[in-house]
Amino acid sequence: MTWKVQRTDSFDKWWKKEGVEDSNYKYHEKALEEFRNVLLPHNIQVRIFQNTSYECWVSRLPDKARKTGKSGGFRVVFILDIEDNLLVLQGIFRRDHLCYQGQGGKHDEAYEQLIKDLAKEFVQAE
Repeated sequence: MTWKVQRTDSFDKWWKKEGVEDSNYKYHEKALEEFRNVLLPHNIQVRIFQNTSYECWVSRLPDKARKTGKSGGFRVVFILDIEDNLLVLQGIFRRDHLCYQGQGGKHDEAYEQLIKDLAKEFVQAE
């Protein structure tokens, strides 16, 4: 399945706040168009919620401009509109700006709440 990728104002705000180089977007868009909504181990991509029409995911993307792979790159929050094959970008975060703890990739409650808030923003806008 190929997704049509759509940016939101929320995503653009986080893009600027995190200082993401614009050269990354072409690669990110291509990767997200081919996104497969299956759970992968080690927090590579995680489904936060789902219903009959939408799914909220967090996935990893590399920082091509800085030559950093997925583990040190970005965490991207997006909503899948299953009915319209639309992938709606909600937020992007540099991995080193998140409060991950330990080798298991555990993160703090503030990050989890941020992800939930971004998902709620989308649901309320619909």
